[in-house]
Amino acid sequence: MLASVTGNRRSVLALLGLLIVPPNVPAASPEWMASGREAMVAADSPYASAAGLEVLKAGGNAMDAATAVSFALAVTRPESTGLGGGGFLLARFADGRVVVADFREMAPAASTADMFVRATARDPQGPPPSQYGHLAAAVPGLLRGRAELLARHGTMPLSRILQPAIGLARDGFAVDQTYVDDTRSAARIYEKYPVLKETCGFVYRRHLREGRPWTVGERLHQPELARLLEGIAEQGPDFFYNGPPAEALEKTMAARGGVITAADLRGYEVRYREPLRSTYREYELLLMPPPSSGGIAIAETLNILETVDLPHLWRAEPIVAHHYLAEALKHAFADRARWLGDADFAAVPTAHLLSKAYARTLVARIQADAVGQAEAYGAAQIPDDAGTSHFCVIDRWGNCVVSTETINTRFGSLAAVDEWGLILNNEMDDFAAVPGEANIFGLRQSARNEVAARKRPLSSMSPTIVLRGGRPYLLIGGSGGPKIITSVLSVMIGVLDGRKPLEEAMTAPRLHHQWMPDEIQFSSAVSEEIVIGLKKFGHTVSDRSGTGIVQAIIVRDGGVTGACDPRKGGIPAGD
Repeated sequence: MLASVTGNRRSVLALLGLLIVPPNVPAASPEWMASGREAMVAADSPYASAAGLEVLKAGGNAMDAATAVSFALAVTRPESTGLGGGGFLLARFADGRVVVADFREMAPAASTADMFVRATARDPQGPPPSQYGHLAAAVPGLLRGRAELLARHGTMPLSRILQPAIGLARDGFAVDQTYVDDTRSAARIYEKYPVLKETCGFVYRRHLREGRPWTVGERLHQPELARLLEGIAEQGPDFFYNGPPAEALEKTMAARGGVITAADLRGYEVRYREPLRSTYREYELLLMPPPSSGGIAIAETLNILETVDLPHLWRAEPIVAHHYLAEALKHAFADRARWLGDADFAAVPTAHLLSKAYARTLVARIQADAVGQAEAYGAAQIPDDAGTSHFCVIDRWGNCVVSTETINTRFGSLAAVDEWGLILNNEMDDFAAVPGEANIFGLRQSARNEVAARKRPLSSMSPTIVLRGGRPYLLIGGSGGPKIITSVLSVMIGVLDGRKPLEEAMTAPRLHHQWMPDEIQFSSAVSEEIVIGLKKFGHTVSDRSGTGIVQAIIVRDGGVTGACDPRKGGIPAGD
């Protein structure tokens, strides 16, 4: 039974026909947090949280619920994720087994390192070809990953798991402020590049309504996507990878200058990888390995911060605490830029970057009251040794799943397979698409992450499981490009250093620094004293703001608590 239900959550659950809410259950305060006795789902769409909870209440396990959440997100967060994208999953089962799955998008077989340089030369005034249009799309892996993981570790059939998503696509759902804002952002891209209204017309018609703004509460119906999900429910994932949708995708690509083929879809494979393992004080961390950069960046930053008495600094010298956090992030992001890529294609010095000894060398280079030159961050040499969505699930048996999935930016490439309502990612921009130039997130990357056939681009996704005493304690991850890493870190530090309860850690200002550009951004206002102090140390503090969107579950004796970042409108659901 739900431990806390608000009016909004009640309406979502009623829509899905999931349960009857008892009249005397106290309302959650705030709405974006919930408590439960045994199980919890925290997703950035209340419909998705409700779909996962329904599966748990029907006897499903965490993997069953995670699959239902993912497909519901494909419908209710079409600007963030979907079957045209991919992602990562980190699971820890009650018996201690850990599974790491990489179903990240993959460069098509026809990809070349100079493909975007040549495309830009053909149309220098057109939309950036690695960001918008069909050439920007990589081969999607989300469906293959979800279906394969469900078959291996779930207990329910795919046809059953898909039902909430099918209903939401067919019958519609009320859009929220996040969706409205994201359509407005996408509309500005169409106005800047009018040619996209023709070449990427489906998103413009279905989601932007040809320029007619949405109002919160209006219902979005997606009949094409419903038909695609119904076909998958009836025939399995091969319907998508080998059937009419694959044929339609190849035809669309050929007509619009893309290079994905039906053979690319048929050849897509999920990669199973070993988790990264690290520690922070008394906690054990399970982290995502490359081609995610999040795990290494989080571990490297925490290894640096572990060497200082950070809890004391936050209380007694907050300017110094912020300074050390910024300096640690600069080291981690410098190493991200120089050394990380798809480990199937490039030698990534993971062991060195994760080592406590390496962190101590970086600490020795941090000045207590000043910053260094940009080239002084990270490792110049390595010894020879070597728009995204996140959700968390824990079931009543103690099985945990954290998963992050994406189509990269809002509505991905804006390209789609119209007849199936399939919006395609623009993950090709996560490669070093144009040598020497930053991507859409301002990230600079090395040749280790250059475009190559069947390669997977570097990601900032950071699904993380924190253990205390060998048991799950904190499940966390986020969305928002490189700000995923810094936002997840901010909440983790707040909770793990014992300074803040989860609610306060989620709403506290977050510091972001990604090495280049060399500036600090805060998610929300901080005191003028801190800003002045950081500037005196030599930091540039930007007027720009923004943050990743974090979802988290914390497990304590007597229950579980879920939190969905209030900046995106998610609502957790617990039992």
